[in-house]
Amino acid sequence: MHPNDGRVVSNFIVQALKNEPITIYGDGSQTRSFCYVDDLIEGIYRLLLSDENRPVNIGNPTELTILELAEAVNKLVDHPVEIIFLPGMRGEGDPQRRRPDINRAREVLDWEPAVQLEEGLRRTLPYYRDQL
Repeated sequence: MHPNDGRVVSNFIVQALKNEPITIYGDGSQTRSFCYVDDLIEGIYRLLLSDENRPVNIGNPTELTILELAEAVNKLVDHPVEIIFLPGMRGEGDPQRRRPDINRAREVLDWEPAVQLEEGLRRTLPYYRDQL
């Protein structure tokens, strides 16, 4: 993702690498799940090679809070930064929970993600360091 992509992972990493506070909108309790790109590509590739013609969720069912993501990013940078909380968005713009059901991917594709969040962040940090 481009450093100015505007998504939470890139935002948090860029803020931390620039030694700026990590900004969380709301109280940080909203959840997300993150799938490392290598896992995502493997899942899509298996789906492409399969005879499956129904929808299959490809993602990571491990759910964590936005605050936990900020803390994980902070743990991996050389100089942890402050985490600040700003007023949250309400409504459809900021769902409170996101977690894919990948049971069909497990059954039909014999697939599930292998890269854990911390390892994915560790692999991602050098890209953003180079971009900045």
